[in-house]
Amino acid sequence: MHRALAITELLTHILRDVYNDDEGLNLRRGIKDMARISQVCKTFRDPALDFLWRNLDSLLPLLRLLPLEEHGDKARLSKVLADLKSTERQCYISISNRVRTLSFSEPHEPIPRDLINDIIEYNLLLTPRIDVLHLRISSEAGLRLLPALITPELTDISLSFDENLYIFNRPLDLGDLIKSVYTTIFRCAPKLVHFSVVDLYEALPLLSLTKAPGQDHMDIACLQSLTHAVCYITAASLPQVLELMSQLRKLEDLTIQVCEKTFEEIPRLSSFVSETFGSLKNVAFDGSPDIISRIFSVFPANRSIQSVILRMHGLYTNADIALVLLGVVAAVSKESLRKIIITSVLSTSDLARWDADSGIDTRQFILDIHAIEPALQFPNLEIFSACLGVPLYLTDEDHLRIAQTWRSVQLLYLSSIVQRVVLAHKPPASIASLVHYARYCRRLKALGLCLDASTKASVDACMQAVDTCEENVPEEIHSLPSPSIQMVEFGPSWLECNFDPGHINSLAKAFTRLFSNLAACRACRTEELGVPQAAWTWMKVQTLYEYILFTDQGCNVNTLRSAWKLRLFSKWTSDYGKDYEKVALAAPGSSVEVDFDDDQNAEAFNQIMYKTARDELAKISKEHEVM
Repeated sequence: MHRALAITELLTHILRDVYNDDEGLNLRRGIKDMARISQVCKTFRDPALDFLWRNLDSLLPLLRLLPLEEHGDKARLSKVLADLKSTERQCYISISNRVRTLSFSEPHEPIPRDLINDIIEYNLLLTPRIDVLHLRISSEAGLRLLPALITPELTDISLSFDENLYIFNRPLDLGDLIKSVYTTIFRCAPKLVHFSVVDLYEALPLLSLTKAPGQDHMDIACLQSLTHAVCYITAASLPQVLELMSQLRKLEDLTIQVCEKTFEEIPRLSSFVSETFGSLKNVAFDGSPDIISRIFSVFPANRSIQSVILRMHGLYTNADIALVLLGVVAAVSKESLRKIIITSVLSTSDLARWDADSGIDTRQFILDIHAIEPALQFPNLEIFSACLGVPLYLTDEDHLRIAQTWRSVQLLYLSSIVQRVVLAHKPPASIASLVHYARYCRRLKALGLCLDASTKASVDACMQAVDTCEENVPEEIHSLPSPSIQMVEFGPSWLECNFDPGHINSLAKAFTRLFSNLAACRACRTEELGVPQAAWTWMKVQTLYEYILFTDQGCNVNTLRSAWKLRLFSKWTSDYGKDYEKVALAAPGSSVEVDFDDDQNAEAFNQIMYKTARDELAKISKEHEVM
């Protein structure tokens, strides 16, 4: 063996690369490799065992280190656990000290009750140095086992209560046991930073971190390292959760998902004093508009929150959406907020009600500026995304107001993901509204909105707006074309030109005057429009846009492309020159694909049009909800 391998730091670095082979995607192979390496020699043994036992997705491998005889020799097991110096217990301690992450799902890993009793009786700490614990409990035995897994070193706990605990294996004193679980965690894990709980069946017990006269409450210092909390709960648990969260002095990220049961009464919430939630930076609330607005109503005003994510489910009106955003306005500082993401996902039943001849008046769900108007009170927004199941039908005046208010916005999505539209109701604004965003939003990178681009009048209005802008704006502060906008997404597009080369040419030329660095424009497909080719049409517009810039500026065009695309553009230059309508016919998407029939080229084009745009969005927001 080379002497360099005797250096522990070097050997650990090599083993880490072996363990995380394929960038950590094939950990099972890494575990097998560690098992083999640990048997090579004494030098390799301890470092390899550290990696072998570092992350466990089951508790059973640890328990098998104990003398669990086939014939149930309980006396020997008790003797081993009672004798701190026994060989078996020392072996167990040596291995268990290596565990850093443990995931344990009790419904899939039943543990003998006698073993649990012995572990509790002899105070065996199953994982003395664990950092991260993911636990799913389904029985009284699991609740009683929990203290054996809680250590002072824990920084991350994810706790889930299975329905079997409440329905099939319900102990008589379930409430006291669950409260004891929380108390144990809060008392014994002072370094806890991340805490997540899933309890969707009954109200949580009332938990307090303060000390009241004559009562045995927890010490004020516990949980004061906690910065991230996630709670998936019933509506009945909301008061207890908010009361507990309000006592955390370092809390930065709070996620609450409320499961509302039929006929469940929403409890009355009490407001908190001005000192509470002072450290909060990011919130994510999931529930009905009423629930979300009630949560915000208990917050003191002017909290320095930077990010708000709001998730709902179902069809809502302007008043419903505005109610939620008014809650944000009442609680959050106008200067601090940088991101609002609000979504509403339509369920199968919602879609069925909409699609069937059920008499539903879809016009009541047409959303306009009144839905999002409260959000315009936050001038420093960098990300605003409203994906509400139906488009936002905004006028040109609305788009101008938005662009002038949110001048620092980097990502702006106004109904980019559309599930349903009102067939007879086209967007009131034309693509001329793009001029406002190109002119005023100088940091904007990705834009998603609902516009009518289906007519020649729409394109003419856009060109006229560009001419007016160029005439009225002094040359020294010229703002068009926009160098920052890299992606425009139309959803739905209302582009019904059926690959008309003249219309595609007009749109592409308009884009060259609006954007200098556009990497992709695309459209969400909406079945109700009956225009599945709309997405391909926008791809043709994007291709022709890049080609027009190429013929004007050559290889200096600042757009992402691969070598094959440059070759393709050069070929088009020799074949068609500046006859852009012929290029529109040859571009991908139409039945005439003479110049674009190679599968490899098509795949490369697809990556430029979609993957590049998606990667760019990920850099901006790092939130999948905006997609």
